[in-house]
This record gives sequence, structure tokens and C-alpha cells, in this order.
Amino acid sequence: MQQPRNGSRAVSRWVHGSTHIDLLIKLLGWKSTILAGDPCVYDRWRWLTRHLRRGPWRTLDAGCGSGAFSLYAATVGNECVGVSFQHNEVMKARRRAALLGLPVAFIQGDLRQLDGFEWPPFDQIICTETIEHIQDDRKLIRDFARLLKPGGRLILSTPFELCNPLFGDKISDHEDGGHVRRGYTHQQLRRLFDENGICTESEEYVSGVVTQELTNLIRMLGRINGRMAWCLTLPFRALGILDRPLTALTRHPYLSLVVVGVKRLPDNRE
Repeated sequence: MQQPRNGSRAVSRWVHGSTHIDLLIKLLGWKSTILAGDPCVYDRWRWLTRHLRRGPWRTLDAGCGSGAFSLYAATVGNECVGVSFQHNEVMKARRRAALLGLPVAFIQGDLRQLDGFEWPPFDQIICTETIEHIQDDRKLIRDFARLLKPGGRLILSTPFELCNPLFGDKISDHEDGGHVRRGYTHQQLRRLFDENGICTESEEYVSGVVTQELTNLIRMLGRINGRMAWCLTLPFRALGILDRPLTALTRHPYLSLVVVGVKRLPDNRE
């Protein structure tokens, strides 16, 4: 369901569609797929590294895009399945998995119809910046709960309701690939989880004022030239070390909520 809109389109066309990134993958390995994204992707990846279980766990990357987090999961030993609504994203992800020699299964599928998928249960599900694109968010979390093993983990990120949208992001009244809601609060996500037998284990924020302003700059420059935007702003990513202290100082809302939930055991023990 994820599809770049307005100011992010030119950047996405080059960064995610170009053979230049495939060349970087050949030279630098899987980390190039994280570098290819905007600074928000890097923030979410750093958070993911602290919560994704390493080893032979079954992992679903729901809304995997061009597969960066799925590929990372495979590098830490996970048996990963990535699902994206977009055919071109699935093809890119498959190509990059082949370049890296990583056994990730990438599938084109609609997350609104997960109840039609009969998979063995997963140990963990990754869902980053996707739930805000789907009208029936309750069904999505219910389907995730069905697909998780008891004790399995849901690792989810989504925009924070109180943060201003990034440049080019707009709210739609129907599912056209854009956001269908501004975002969530931790309380709202906790309620969604609890209704479906998932106990919230961790609640945090990522992507503060520095990351947001840099991403907005990338998107604005991307309207002129996506490749130029990515190259010119790459050195400034080092400023990310100032993101948390400056966000605290300015009291600027973080862009995204990041939450980890655990599916309750059958006897309701957590």
C-alpha cells in the first residue's frame, strides 16, 4: 500500500528504481539498501536492530517496499517473507536479494486481504510506515495477531499524530497509496494491540527535528532532480547525531511512533 507522493516521487524513482543502487549493493553489500532510503529509513533501521530477534526465526515484513528490512532480517539469520502491494517493488526486492545471495521470499500481495493467506505462523512481524495507509486498521492488527505464534512479536512504526506531515505527504479520504489518517498516539496503538491479544512491550519515538528537516530538503530538491537530492544531502546525514538533543531542546514532535508488542500466550500469561 505504500506509494511515494508529490515531493518524494522524484527521489524515490532514482533511489529505489535506479541501477546505481544495484551497483552500490554489489560494492558495499546489504547496507546500501538502508543508505538508499531517506534519513527516516535509517532511524527506523537502527531501532529495528534493537528489537528484531536474531537467528532462525520466521519473519514477515508486511509492506516491505523494495525489501531493505527484509534483507537485513535475512542477514541476521531470519527466514523472511516480504509482502508488497507494488509489483515493481517486489521485482526490485527480488533482484537485490539475488545480488546479495539472500534467500528472502518476496510476494506481491494486498495486506487488506491477509486473511486469505494460509502461512505457517510467524515468530515476528515487521510493519513499518504502512498501517496509516489502510482504512481498516483493526482488521490489519487482527490478521497480524492470527499470523503470529503465541509469544511472537509485532514490530511496528507509524507516523505520530501530533507531528506535521513531511513535505509532499497528504491525507486521502480513500486508499490511493497515500495516508488515510494523520497518524496515531501510543495510547491508540496500545488499544488496537490489546483488543487483539497483543501486549505492548516497548513504546518509543524516532526521527526528530533534524531528520525531518533533512528529509523535507531531500524531497524539495527531489522535485528538481532525485539523484542530485540524494547526493547533495548525503554528507549532512552525519548531523543525525544531534537529532535527539535538538528535538528535546526545541520540543519538536517526533515523526514516528515505534512499538513492539507480544502476542499473549493461550493462558493469558504475558
